[in-house]
Amino acid sequence: MFDFNQFQSNLDKCIEHLNLDLSQLHTGRATVELIEDIKVNAYGTTMAMKAVGTIAVADAKSLTVQPWDQTLLESISKGISASNLGFLPSIEGEIVRVKVPEMTEERRLEYVKVMKDKVEQARVSVRNVRQDGMKEIDQMLKEGTSEDEAKRSREEIEKRVKTANEKIEEIREKKEKDLMTI
Repeated sequence: MFDFNQFQSNLDKCIEHLNLDLSQLHTGRATVELIEDIKVNAYGTTMAMKAVGTIAVADAKSLTVQPWDQTLLESISKGISASNLGFLPSIEGEIVRVKVPEMTEERRLEYVKVMKDKVEQARVSVRNVRQDGMKEIDQMLKEGTSEDEAKRSREEIEKRVKTANEKIEEIREKKEKDLMTI
């Protein structure tokens, strides 16, 4: 019997990964996701920003990072600068303030291009999950599963893949609208 729960779980992971990737794309509004995964040199190793301090939205165009260890202020500022995301960090007392620059039309189009690449990667992942499921059904057929059962399983896989692709398209449309809204 084909494990549809595992198959659906794999499809859901593709969509979750896409959502995570797209949450880090800049839409002109300051969000924690923009900088939480930026790498910071701390204690002789590289850590994600979210692992060294509290990140908060100060206003629509700026974020603040309050490190748990004040000796990391400089490292946090350098990490943000080195990320090449166009953010402008400044140390203000015990926090690092991060200015989120205005989005130019050129930059918006650049982000849409990056977003489309990430969407295509998600579609490829869904195709790979589909292909693995089909191979598993072929194997089950060799091991004695009936033709009717294999056909029903294949139809169910196609139905679920179609639903996953529709979700991906929905996510793409929403993100593109967000990116192009001034």
